[in-house]
Amino acid sequence: MSRGRIGFAHASGFSLVELLVVIAIIGLLAGLLLPAIQSSRETARRLSCSNNLRQIGMGLQYYHNAHACFPPGCLDKHSRQNKQIAWSVFLLPYIEQDNVHQLFNYNARYDAASNQAATSCIISAYLCPSTKRREPGRVGDRTADHTANGRNPSGIPRGCTDYGGVCGYKNPYNGVLMWDSSISITQITDGTSKTMIVAEDTGRGWTMDGEWANGENIFMVERPINVEQNNEIWSDHPGGAQCLFCDGSVHFLSETLDEAMLTAICTRAGGEIVDWTKLP
Repeated sequence: MSRGRIGFAHASGFSLVELLVVIAIIGLLAGLLLPAIQSSRETARRLSCSNNLRQIGMGLQYYHNAHACFPPGCLDKHSRQNKQIAWSVFLLPYIEQDNVHQLFNYNARYDAASNQAATSCIISAYLCPSTKRREPGRVGDRTADHTANGRNPSGIPRGCTDYGGVCGYKNPYNGVLMWDSSISITQITDGTSKTMIVAEDTGRGWTMDGEWANGENIFMVERPINVEQNNEIWSDHPGGAQCLFCDGSVHFLSETLDEAMLTAICTRAGGEIVDWTKLP
């Protein structure tokens, strides 16, 4: 009789060392993929922001076709009524927001009780999806309740905007969207493709005039891009900010843009030469 050999089955499974190796590999892959995912998401947000500005640009062109000029940056700022109505209010029927336009009372101040239904609306075209650094006067896409400060007796928050009108460079009258006056294309002698009309100025609330209906939502540029949040070109896109020009084109301008070039594109009739090939 032959004797058979008795065998023992070996249990299969991961050893501790193998498990640690797998965890390390997964961690390494996650570390490699996460920046790519974040970059992809920011690229999508930046594209969405650019599309918002293109929509605003088309609205401005439609407005100009209807009125032979661009809207005033801030209407009725210095009169007794001081209605302080923003350029972005006049744009509503031209950016598919006629329902909000119908709610707005142009005979009253932008912050009057009769305008609460309109100004509390959130206008998606006026908001940059990359906005992260919000000042204390803002909660989400609306202003914070500032009843105690007397600025909004009703306490109803208003819709914000991440885009501001440009009224000039270190001079509030050499730009395009200005106080109590309207500029036509014929007055933009530097060329519509080389003159900025709207730029990102993100994250502002009521303390920084960040409401889309507020006529103080225009600013003269005095600082380089992304240096100061309040009433300057500012965004949460890495490296620069999106800007809209009078011909409806959108350009991403670098933080390293020099002052001479910034001056040239913020003014409508300075006679400067703008060479797009030299932009950083």
